[in-house]
Amino acid sequence: MKELDVLRYLKKYRKAIAGFSILAGIAFYLIAQLYIQQYTAVTVIEYTGSRAAEGLSPDDTPIDPSEIYATNLVSDAMRALGIEFSEATTDDIRMNIHAEPIITDEDLLIQQAKLDNGEEDYEFIPTRFLVSFNCGVRNGKEYPRKILNQVLQEYASYYGKSHVNTGLAANPVSDISTKGYDYLEMAEVMDETLESMTEHLANKAEWDMDFRSSKTGRSFQDLKNEFEFIQDVEVRELLSEILEGKITKDCGLLLDKYKNRNNDLEISNSAVSFEVERIRGIISSYENAMDEFSATNTPEADPNTIDQTRESALRNYVLPNVYDDWNRKYEEDDWEPVDRTAEYDLLMMQYIEDRTLYEQNLIDREYNNYILEVFTGAPSSSPQDVQDEIQAKIEHLAEKINKLQTIYYETNDEYNEYLGVRNISMLSSVRVTERFPILIFTILIVVIFGALGCAGAALFGRVEDFIEYYAFTNKVDGLPNRAKCDQFITARDRRPIPESFACIVFKLANLQAENARLGREAGDQIIKDFVGVLTSVFVPSDKLFVGNNGAGQYLLFAESLEQEQVNAALTQIGLVMEEKAGERGYHIGLQSGSACAGEEQCYYIRELLSTAMKRANSTHAGDGRF
Repeated sequence: MKELDVLRYLKKYRKAIAGFSILAGIAFYLIAQLYIQQYTAVTVIEYTGSRAAEGLSPDDTPIDPSEIYATNLVSDAMRALGIEFSEATTDDIRMNIHAEPIITDEDLLIQQAKLDNGEEDYEFIPTRFLVSFNCGVRNGKEYPRKILNQVLQEYASYYGKSHVNTGLAANPVSDISTKGYDYLEMAEVMDETLESMTEHLANKAEWDMDFRSSKTGRSFQDLKNEFEFIQDVEVRELLSEILEGKITKDCGLLLDKYKNRNNDLEISNSAVSFEVERIRGIISSYENAMDEFSATNTPEADPNTIDQTRESALRNYVLPNVYDDWNRKYEEDDWEPVDRTAEYDLLMMQYIEDRTLYEQNLIDREYNNYILEVFTGAPSSSPQDVQDEIQAKIEHLAEKINKLQTIYYETNDEYNEYLGVRNISMLSSVRVTERFPILIFTILIVVIFGALGCAGAALFGRVEDFIEYYAFTNKVDGLPNRAKCDQFITARDRRPIPESFACIVFKLANLQAENARLGREAGDQIIKDFVGVLTSVFVPSDKLFVGNNGAGQYLLFAESLEQEQVNAALTQIGLVMEEKAGERGYHIGLQSGSACAGEEQCYYIRELLSTAMKRANSTHAGDGRF
């Protein structure tokens, strides 16, 4: 049996090993890229608000990066990108968005230094966060970039709207015609709405006068001027036309409304007047108490004593007039004293607020009286054509206000987004990477399968050696046996052989005689010597087959061998065998016959073998051929 030679096996099966490894690598690469690989979109954001280092947003609420993947923001992002729920759900996207704080080694060193210096309450609060979004490869490499960009855009707008305090002003004009107002009331609602809008926009313009929307082309000052113009010109003109023409839907109902307004104002002023007088009395008592106890403020008096005396006077003589000193317990029927403290400036602020309301009510009452005076004696309702004309003007003006209000909403939305970006900066653009290094894994798979292929080749090759030895090898000479020879011939029997194909047949004619004369061992030695010489001259390989057909004949088939080379080899074999026979003391009777396909013009292996056998049988040992 052949010796164990791993390199021989590897050389024999090298193409199969290489092909197996490459196919495994290609299969893994395709499967991984189509089903296993994931894309990760990642960027770095930083909260840059004035109190971000304290972990607070501009509205003093704690910074919460989890708001980035809030359900409403993800839904808005999907809607903006036109992603259907059949393609991805909100939860699918939310679960794959992550915001992780970035803490550098420098930050940790600063924190440790603070703690070492005795600042036990020091806590490092990160302001930079790594935001990422993971997804499969089904939707392409640009899909995660679009998702993360849109989500962060929605978050910036939400952050500016929710944490930088830039709410929208209300718009009661949008459905003014459906609320049952008379024409004068509609005009008043428009006037009040525009007044509120101009005040609101004036504050925003003062806050950020440089902002101008890229979508609407307006700044807050532009919008304020437009609303102000509608109020000062068009609404005023509408009011004048209604008052001058005494235009109403129902004059009696309108007069009743303004009378009721006056009654409400009277009730309100009565209550406010009582409160104003009560506070004035408290303030007067407070001032008298201060004057009374200021006499104790002598140069010899202790300042602490003076302050305690004033506080006692305030608590005992003044504040009981403002607040109750007893509260009932929730679970019991007992009363317990409560220490309440009010300061002089708070009393004054309350007084000013109540007094302002009182005076405003007086102004409103005068206006209501004016309206009552104008419409008293007017027709119960205006002609229908007049009503239709004024209604059309009101609707046209309401539509104009609503359109301008829509422009304001768009401008404000962009401003909120701008505020969010100003308070949240993206330190890097969104980049997309492959989560798994598929190429490296593929190379690793090729190497692993190559190693497995080498091990398999060695194992299979060794098993093949065992099978070859026990099933296809002659145990005496170690050459392929009759079955192997038949297998070799059958494999080439169906197709023509090339012109360079050669067949040689050897026969040991006197082997049986030498076995009888010298013994079985001597006969076996003759065979081994002959086979050794034969395989040294004709070395077996993929192109040259040497076998024993079991009938005392040795067959040799060569893919490429000329007749001259055959003759030279036969001569060499004969000379060497005669020399060995002389050395070992046995006689050698070797017969041989050869046939080359090109010389014989025979291109089928069995016919060529038959020719070589005939020639071997027709020769005689020692006839000079060797």
